[in-house]
Amino acid sequence: MSNVIGSHGHGYQDGSSATGAVFLVELMIADSVNDQNGNVFWMSNENLAKKCRLARETVNRTVRELEAGGVLRRVGHHDSGAVRWQWIGHPEGVTTDHTCDERSQGGVTRSHKGCDDRSHEPKRTQDEPKPTDADFAANTAQVAKIKAARR
Repeated sequence: MSNVIGSHGHGYQDGSSATGAVFLVELMIADSVNDQNGNVFWMSNENLAKKCRLARETVNRTVRELEAGGVLRRVGHHDSGAVRWQWIGHPEGVTTDHTCDERSQGGVTRSHKGCDDRSHEPKRTQDEPKPTDADFAANTAQVAKIKAARR
């Protein structure tokens, strides 16, 4: 999907240049494929239209545009009769998802042991004034009251 969307660091200019329905269909196709199957998929245009919440005619036209643009390649038919496609994507596009670091992400936890109290503060924009120590102390006191009330 990052190949279609592009990366924030590049202003999303390194992803698909498509817009509107073509972008949406391409994104939903990218959501359906994976490297394990060689980026081959066989979703019917009817099901793809439902996934995209578009008219089937729109999806039919869009798939033809993606094929003509070299983003999709027809590779035969599935047993169900649906066309098998290989999603080629954009060779100039993003190849790695940079939305998180490479370390394994743990599961959801309610424990905040080891957290810095300030790590849960909302991020500020450059224009917003930075919180003072008094603001931090007031927030810490409020959090302590809430925790005490829960016990």
